[in-house]
Amino acid sequence: MTDPTRLTKEKIRWAIDQYQSLSTPPEYRIRLQDELGVLQPAAVLIPLFQVDRQWHLLLTQRSQNLVQHRGQVAFPGGAQESGDVDLEATALREMNEEIGLKPGDVEVLGHLGDIPAITGYLVRIFVGVIPWPYLLKINPNEVESVFSIPLAWLAEPEHRTLQYRNYDGQRLPVVFYKLFQGYQLWGLSADMTVALLDALALVR
Repeated sequence: MTDPTRLTKEKIRWAIDQYQSLSTPPEYRIRLQDELGVLQPAAVLIPLFQVDRQWHLLLTQRSQNLVQHRGQVAFPGGAQESGDVDLEATALREMNEEIGLKPGDVEVLGHLGDIPAITGYLVRIFVGVIPWPYLLKINPNEVESVFSIPLAWLAEPEHRTLQYRNYDGQRLPVVFYKLFQGYQLWGLSADMTVALLDALALVR
């Protein structure tokens, strides 16, 4: 990846557009999607913001009260609802409901495609720039806490490992990041982060 301090919104937007055109899902994701059958549409938004020319990703720790993925680190998002005009609207609505970020305050730069989740969703990964600092309003029914990780830290290969977990008789690769200020990014959200980093690697 290029020096994160040299990344601009325009370069990130270009990289995301190129990634959509050039990337193909890994074989195991294609197989998983076929085996899961009909998947419910969902969307997340990877929020980016700058502090002293350094890009950061905003993440949440999900509430322990939730049925799925309780206590896990995640990006704001959820299932598409009938009132959502498209999946981008889904991602923005969920962000507003979870952490109080208004849709009009987000500049969506594009999306990184769709990724299947073993919980039965096909999740579209949007990327957007948010103003910072920002007065967030955390919904305690969905979110335990909110934190950020520098993009430069996430881009360091030594900060993540690839492990394998058994699912329905298959060994699937799972990305695990090292702890960052007590939080661990892993699983689907880590996959999404790596997809963003792969896209930004296209920037020269």
